[in-house]
Formats: sequence, C-alpha cells, structure tokens
Amino acid sequence: MLKTKERLDSMYMKAGGDSLYMKERFGSWQIGTDPHKGKVEFKLFFPDISRDPSQYNLDDWKYKKLDKNGKEIDVVEPKPPNYGKTNIASIQVIGDFQSSPWDKATAPAMTKSSHAKGTLWTYRTPLDLPAGFYEYKYFVTYNDGEQRYISDPCARYGGSKDLNSAFVIGGSFSTVTPIVGGRKNLRDLVVYELMIDDFTDEFRGVKAPLDAVTEKLDYLQKELGINAIAFMPWTAWPGEGYNWGYEPFQYFSVEYRYANDLNKPEEKLSYLKNLISECHKRGIHVIMDGVFNHVTGNKEFPYRRLYQNPKASPYVGPFGGVFPGLTDLDFHNGCTQEYVRDVCLYWIDEFSIDGIRFDNTTNFFIWEDFAKNKPNPKGLPKLIQDIRDHVSDPNFSLTLEHLSLDAAKVANVVEADSYWNNAFYECAFEYLWHNRISPKIMNALNNHKGSKEENVATTYLSNHDHSHVTWQAGARKNEGSKKWYRTQPYAIALLTAPGTPMIQNGQEFAEDYWIMEDDEGSSRRVQPRPLRWDYPYDKFGRELLSRYKKLIEIRLKYPGLRSNNFYPENWEEGQTKFNSEGYGVDVDSGIVIYHRWGDNGSGILQRFIIVLNFSSSNRSVSVPFPENGVWEDLISNWKPTVKNNRLNFEVGSNWGHVFFRED
Repeated sequence: MLKTKERLDSMYMKAGGDSLYMKERFGSWQIGTDPHKGKVEFKLFFPDISRDPSQYNLDDWKYKKLDKNGKEIDVVEPKPPNYGKTNIASIQVIGDFQSSPWDKATAPAMTKSSHAKGTLWTYRTPLDLPAGFYEYKYFVTYNDGEQRYISDPCARYGGSKDLNSAFVIGGSFSTVTPIVGGRKNLRDLVVYELMIDDFTDEFRGVKAPLDAVTEKLDYLQKELGINAIAFMPWTAWPGEGYNWGYEPFQYFSVEYRYANDLNKPEEKLSYLKNLISECHKRGIHVIMDGVFNHVTGNKEFPYRRLYQNPKASPYVGPFGGVFPGLTDLDFHNGCTQEYVRDVCLYWIDEFSIDGIRFDNTTNFFIWEDFAKNKPNPKGLPKLIQDIRDHVSDPNFSLTLEHLSLDAAKVANVVEADSYWNNAFYECAFEYLWHNRISPKIMNALNNHKGSKEENVATTYLSNHDHSHVTWQAGARKNEGSKKWYRTQPYAIALLTAPGTPMIQNGQEFAEDYWIMEDDEGSSRRVQPRPLRWDYPYDKFGRELLSRYKKLIEIRLKYPGLRSNNFYPENWEEGQTKFNSEGYGVDVDSGIVIYHRWGDNGSGILQRFIIVLNFSSSNRSVSVPFPENGVWEDLISNWKPTVKNNRLNFEVGSNWGHVFFRED
C-alpha cells in the first residue's frame, strides 16, 4: 500500500517532536511517492550555540580512562578554540544521479541558510529522476581551500563502495505488518540472537541477506519454537567487507551488504520491512541492536569528518568512558542526544521494531550519586526516557548490555526492562572446561536478584562475543561439538530459570565455531561463522535441536516458569553442599536442585522442581518436594508419586528433569 505525502509528513512530525533529524527530513528524500519518478531533496544540518545554546557547550572534557598500569585516572582535556565551527566555504552534491556522474565541475551547489538551531545546507534536483538506486557524497570545500568527499550522516541507505551514501527514487513505500496478537512482555519471550550474514551465508545465493532470512523463519518458529529475534546490527558500517556491525557509520542507513539485490535496487529498504512483516505474521518479535556509545574509529563518521578539525565536532568526544580504537559520542551535547534519539524513533516508527538492545551502555551512562540512585540524566537515561515518552506500548522492550556488577541496578534506575547477564555464560564455560560445577551457578540461576519486580535479566549460554557453547563442550579434548550432550543440563537450566532466555544462532544444533576472547584490539575476533544448515539434521544437531524444541515448548506453555520466583533464594557462593532441605548445589556429585513456581494466568499455582545432573555418571538422588502426590516430568512424561515429600530415583548423566504440578 502506498503512503501519501501527507501521511509521511504526519508520521515524521510525530516521530521528530521538537527535534530535527526526522521532522525536517535531513538526509536525502524523494519528494512525493510516485513509484516511477521523482525529485530528491538533500538537507545537511549543523548545530550552532549562537542560535540554540542547548546544542553543545564549550566546557572542557572531563572523563576517566585507564593508565598504562590499568589504574583509572581523571582526565581534563580542553576543547579546541574552534569547537563547533565547521570552517566550510561551500558544499556540492556529487553522485551518479548527475547527467555526468561524479563530475565535480557540474556537481550542484547546496544553498546555505539559517536554522533555528544552527545552519542548514539544502539542494533540490530541478528535474525528476527515474526510479532506481543512486549513490552520492557531499563534496566539501573549506575556507582554506582544503576539499573532502564526505558521506551524509542522515542518509537512509548505505552505498555500494567508497563509503558512499545513497537514496532511492520509487520503490514500494511499503508499511510493516503489526505483530500478530500484539507485543508480549519480554519475560514471555525466547530470543534468538541472529547475525544476518552468518545466518544466510550458505543458502542465500544472489539474494539480499535480509530477504534470505525469511526463508528460515518457519524453521525458527516451527522447528525450534522461538518467538523473538535479536538481530545484530543492520545499520551501515564503513567498508564493503564482513562486519559484525558494531562500528556504526550511518545510523539511519540499512547496510548495503545486507540489502544488495541487483534485480530490484529501488527496494533496498523494503527488504528489511518485508523481513519484519514476515516475522510479525508469525508472532516473532524483532529486537534491534543499537550501538550508540561509539561510532567507527577510522575517523569516517560523517558528523566528525564534516568538521575540518574533527575534534571541533560536537557530536563526538568522551562522555561516560572511552572505548579504545573507536570514536565515542558526546552526550553532553544536545545535538548528539537529539540525533541518537531520532535514530531510535526512525527505526521504531518506520520499521515497527519491537525492542532495542543497547550495546555497551557502561560508556554512555554516568552515576552522579550512586547511593541515592541519581544518574546524570544525559546519555542513556535521557535516551530511554525519550523512547518511553514516544512509545505507548509498555511491551516495547529496552535491554542494556551493561556488563558490570551494578547492571541490574542501572536497569532499574534508567527504566530499562532488562540487561544482559553474563553470569550463566561464565558458569557454563567454566564447567565445560574444568568439568566441575561451580557453586556460583545458584546465583546465576536466581538472576532476578537486584532487579525491580517487573524487570528481567537476559540470560544465555553464549552470544556473538564468544565461541559457541558446544565448541566449549569438547574443547578440552579437541573434540568440540562431539561432546554436545554435556551442554544439556545447562540448556534445561537456561529454559527453566527466571529471566529471558537467549539462544545464539546455531547453538540449538551444535554449531561449534571458536573465537578468541580478547584480540587486543586487532579485530581478529570479528570473523565469519556461517551456519552450516546440514547440521540440524546430522546425528549431533538433530538430537540437540529436539532438546531445545522441547524445552522452549515447555517454557512458553507454562507461565509459572516465567515468574521471578526461585528457591533457594540466598546462596553463599562458597557453599558447596545442599541446604538443610536438600536444595541447591552439591559440587562433588554435580547435582543441582531448585524450585520454581508461579501463577498459570488464571489464579492457579504452578510448581516446578528442577533436577540437573552435570556429571558424566548417573546419580542416585533424594529430591525434596513441597507437596505429596503425582508430579509430571515435563521432559520425559514420567509421572511419579511423591510420598513423605521425597522422591528417590536415578538421574542420567548430563541430563535433568522438570517436575510439574498444578494446584
């Protein structure tokens, strides 16, 4: 269905509010909605404190960094005297839309004008362009005669090469289908972390990767059973090669590599919209990975490079911390806060995403007074508040990658829904290497501690930052996923613990790539790990996939498993034996026993007793139960009768049971 210009205007007025980047359509936009032809308008904005003092400040940078000995030190760095000044004399738009493509001599000049918050440079093509995909850059001349080719910081398409920006004339102007049944609360989701390039590498052929993902959605929904996908970044990065996407370059742009289909170049945005629609038709939530602490570190971020002295750009600079090798965004300044806010609202409104995962939040969050829960309102707290004010649906999820001990508290005070909890992954990798369960597992399982009642932790056995967990299972003997069965008790624990479980793509069928944990800034860990789609059907993958399918089915069927309730609630990390009632962890035997319970949604209590055997031998156990009578093991359908609040039986090696009773 085509959108009218009035509808587009209404949408972007709503999204932009009183800020700039969407309301005024900065970047390059087709004028009108003719699918066959149209003019295009370019707009490039620069903030100026002489017109709006909130755009940036001239105070010295003050931040903390680690010295050569690893000690945290305070740094005061004066801003340059020309801070906020571009020194631009003229700007031309150069590209393949010209009658003589990429010709400097005939490249049209932009017109400079005053804006309420700064300066605006604009150009509108005088003639209609035929439908298609066009690449361009700004050709900037500075007052001293220096010249640069620079990308557009608000372009909505990444170019094919040379860090180009791009625009489209025509296309379908499609809208995204709402999610069937409406959004669910984050605690009711099982999330699949998906790397678009790796996921589609083996089967996409000449298709655009975003288009190819749709071919496996039925597998994800029906064969595996997940109901949410956390996509690793799809926004444009510098360069044409493989990338995880954590070096953002053009925040509003769909990465060209992911949308490249030579047969339909005008449909590049539609591939992402169609993918999200296809997810929504299946009830699958789409969670975007947003990287807002930093941009690419090679000085090519357009809002840095547009300033003749890149340090004079108010968009970049130290804020909460410094990310080595990359360029930090400076949220002290209103222009940065507005820019990132509008990036989020663009993806929310135009693409109907269902949540955002915020990468590396430790560096754009500042505690002012930790004891009183008073963070600096700029940066992460302001960004989340702006999104909350804009999105009326309480089930739109906001998740932090805040890898610190105070992560749960930070999520509480900034009104996020969740945070990535590394504890379970750490326990899993430690156990699989040393073959000895850690007593820390009890607190990793009871991951709601420290969180507000309505919040959840996002838990995982591994993620994109680490090797596949089934590789770790056999790593000690150089056997990789051959020892996949050692991950079974951890898979049961993941799907029966509080929080929101997340599965790394390929984990479910014993994919087993290794990556180094620390590459010392060399980027060697960012390497392709294409999923091998015969693995779900070989003797290892088939067995493990069936386990995950069953466990996910159990998780989603029984609401009581998605509650915060967990016993034993308080566990000393040095405690290596069961408590007096028989719950907890016995390190020597490798047995873990815990109790979960919760409402079934209709006022009826559901109870669960989970028994896990992490050892390589069968174990005889005496398991405590809160009630006598018949219980059902949801994994095997065994229905034992409990007497005297105990059940004695043998649990298989690397295996477990999920006993259930509803009262």
